[in-house]
Amino acid sequence: MQLYKFLPFPSDRMGALWTLATIRDCCILEYGPAGTTHYGIEGLMQLNASMESRLFTTHMDETDIVSGDSERLERTIREIDAVYRPPVMFVFASSISSIIGTDIETICRALQPTTSAKLIAISGGGLRGDFTLGVTEALLTLAKHVVTTPDASHTPSYNIIGANADCYNFRSDVREITSMIAECFGLKHHTVFTVDTSITDIASAANATFNLVMRSEGIPCAEFLKQTHGMPYLYGSPYGYSGSAKWLQQVADAFELKSAPNFMEQIAGAARQHTMYFRRAFFGAKQPTCIVAGNYDQAIGVALFMQELGIDVRKVLVNHGRPSGAEASSALTERTVFAPGEELRQQILHDEKPSLLLGDGVLLEMGEAVQAKIQIANPNLYTTQIYDGTPFMGPRGATYLLERVLNQLRH
Repeated sequence: MQLYKFLPFPSDRMGALWTLATIRDCCILEYGPAGTTHYGIEGLMQLNASMESRLFTTHMDETDIVSGDSERLERTIREIDAVYRPPVMFVFASSISSIIGTDIETICRALQPTTSAKLIAISGGGLRGDFTLGVTEALLTLAKHVVTTPDASHTPSYNIIGANADCYNFRSDVREITSMIAECFGLKHHTVFTVDTSITDIASAANATFNLVMRSEGIPCAEFLKQTHGMPYLYGSPYGYSGSAKWLQQVADAFELKSAPNFMEQIAGAARQHTMYFRRAFFGAKQPTCIVAGNYDQAIGVALFMQELGIDVRKVLVNHGRPSGAEASSALTERTVFAPGEELRQQILHDEKPSLLLGDGVLLEMGEAVQAKIQIANPNLYTTQIYDGTPFMGPRGATYLLERVLNQLRH
């Protein structure tokens, strides 16, 4: 067991809750103590996300725990269904109800004929892995139990899979992705899994033409939609100038789209202008070094952009376990550390002595000796985000991040 001064890695329960809580027109019911549900709401607020679904708890007392009686859960499901009439109700197991062996799935199946809401059990309880497992399973659950058969006719469009509240800067990045695709290919997005969306939007997601998967946790969801509805998908995230151009070309090739040449030329022009400006600013100076931390796809993407600028990436710290089927870039494999504890983080900061930190709020707090610091990931300790025009993804995100890096390193 590790000791923590700051925050342990979130559990699968938290990942599933964060993924589903931002969906409108649904209800979430947690079978557990009120305190754990309150903690989940507070955690969502620290992610700068709002609770769009209705969240309820049954509460539990000693009698429920000792006897294993589920009557309180059954009564609450019926009450929510009668009062709010949600199309979908996600029924969560808490750690305590999982430990005493409450079979949430069987209870939901037994009650389903008596409720108008579709009952979907989320039975992990926070005991099986870190938050990425919860994100993966929640996205797959939406594909399996919410997405419906597509209509006979639909206009060309796409879904974004993996833009969730646990992704720092998610609003700005979604706005940048949709702007890029509109400018380059003239397409509108259909549904985002799972921010600024509703159960109705997700139910109709199969009406889109293809899926763009932003993080590895979204691959099982996209695979299921491909097998069930024949929807092709592309996995990858556009970070940096060259990364954005490469990603757009992959989108064009994967889905046989014709890109607007002017937009690609604009990216190439911005890359030449801004990266040259960065190199002139530090010409003759000692090469800056950095440590990057965050979720896997984000951390790797930002680290590759730092290399594109000429910054020496010393370590990439991934704030969870190694994703299934995902490997770091060959240029970063030996420098990538998965799920480092606080003691190892402190040791890395001491050994590497970076010029710049790009990471989560905890890492920035640990690296008090490092003057140049930019928050790009969660967990978030102090930062409030309201404006959605400051992306990290795409060419505009590259320029914004470059500007912040320049200003920090010049201090």
